Amino acid sequence: MCEVERCTECGSKNSLYDEASGETVCRNCGLVLGVVEFTAPADRVSKSVSSSPIAYTSSSVGTIIESSQRLELNVAYDIERVVQQLHLPKTTALLAINYVRCLRRSMRQQNDPKIRFTRNELTTLSVWTALKQLKYPISCNEFSQKIEPFVGSVNLMKTEKRACHFIGNVHRISDVELVTAHINKIVKALENNFIIDNYYAHVLGKYAIELVHAKTNLVRGRKSDLIAASAVFAADGLIAECFTLRVFAEFVNVGAGNLSAFADIFKRSAPPVPKESVVIHFTENLFMGIFYC
Repeated sequence: MCEVERCTECGSKNSLYDEASGETVCRNCGLVLGVVEFTAPADRVSKSVSSSPIAYTSSSVGTIIESSQRLELNVAYDIERVVQQLHLPKTTALLAINYVRCLRRSMRQQNDPKIRFTRNELTTLSVWTALKQLKYPISCNEFSQKIEPFVGSVNLMKTEKRACHFIGNVHRISDVELVTAHINKIVKALENNFIIDNYYAHVLGKYAIELVHAKTNLVRGRKSDLIAASAVFAADGLIAECFTLRVFAEFVNVGAGNLSAFADIFKRSAPPVPKESVVIHFTENLFMGIFYC
């Protein structure tokens, strides 16, 4: 038994050290604690030559690696490459690798031969899950487009649904939190492009999040970037009406029809408008009517 302070996933102190693999595992949620290694140290792996056609010798450590370990090692390599190429937060790689380990451990326990995952599917799914854990503001479509050049085309939603058969929704965060992250991203972009000032950005973002919490049933099962954009547009329409539908839809890159429809739903169940006086400083282009009604 190896004592650790606390599991980073579930907070449990109940952990187990596995001498065969050299890993410390949380007994509560199955998370591999500490540094993740897909191949055991050389002194723990037999160096005898295997006659199995699904094993190969690692030239780096001179040990025999089974096919399952080889897959995980390849996925770990792909994860590191994707994280570096897309300039994602460094912690994304560790979270993604931990997710792969948990998923494959659960698959071995349940042993359902009907569901399998390819190397590309595991890479895409694990990085996407890690980004959601970090509340990284990126939509499913945007992520799929960015990762496709590295791993090929993967139906992310279907892959995630198949993974839930083994691992459930333990590694997922709520849809409301994802929408909140997108709202903050949109408001920050409006502020950085000098479309609204810092004060109005604060008021707008805060009120848009209130709209989402007042209508949480609208969030479930829908694209988080579209719902976030609709909430921001609805909040602006109730506070100051600074944005036109067409131009705002182009700015956030969503369809104007859906944006308008969801914004109207948010408006119908909207909480009271913030009492803070809104002072908006427009740039010269805004005075020309690009964003101002």
